[in-house]
Amino acid sequence: MKMTLFNYAYFSHSRALDNKSLRQQVKQKYALGVRRLDNFTLCALAAVAELGTEIQAYKKLSLISCAQYFSIELIQQMLLDLKQNRAIRPLDFVATVGNAANFYIAKEFSIDGSNLFIGADEDALTKSLLLSSLELNADKEAAVILLIWQETEQERFCHALLLGDTQEQHNKYAYQPNLKYIDELSTMDLPVVLEVNL
Repeated sequence: MKMTLFNYAYFSHSRALDNKSLRQQVKQKYALGVRRLDNFTLCALAAVAELGTEIQAYKKLSLISCAQYFSIELIQQMLLDLKQNRAIRPLDFVATVGNAANFYIAKEFSIDGSNLFIGADEDALTKSLLLSSLELNADKEAAVILLIWQETEQERFCHALLLGDTQEQHNKYAYQPNLKYIDELSTMDLPVVLEVNL
């Protein structure tokens, strides 16, 4: 299945950065609504903002995102609150549900197409690209914003890809079959036609 990668961006932050500092950074740099959002969601909002105004050119956008797990910091804080007999804040609980980050991203960027969050560890990029390709095949005029989170002990990354259906005029673009590693994107000249297979 072929699709065209029009734009790629990412945002990263130190895992040691506290929520208040990250909220302030994202709010100041991107002028986004960040109230009561966890670091996992803030990282993704910033990554989508890094794609720029190009996303506004599409009448219909869908959002597909993939992460190995949800916001570790939020879950750890909820467990600490429970241990210390403090009430869990309802919005914190809601944010632990997988699609909560997607909800806030879709709201902030007026994404009104399909909205899907998947948890995947192995082959996250391939699985996410396959889902994106299926979405684009269903609506040739739409675009997909694909988000992929990666985390290490020290840092969190969110990669944002703007994908569209491959049109005949895209034959002039470079061709990349079976993209396996997200790190390869930073060295590619865009746009590029991607092909992903089962």
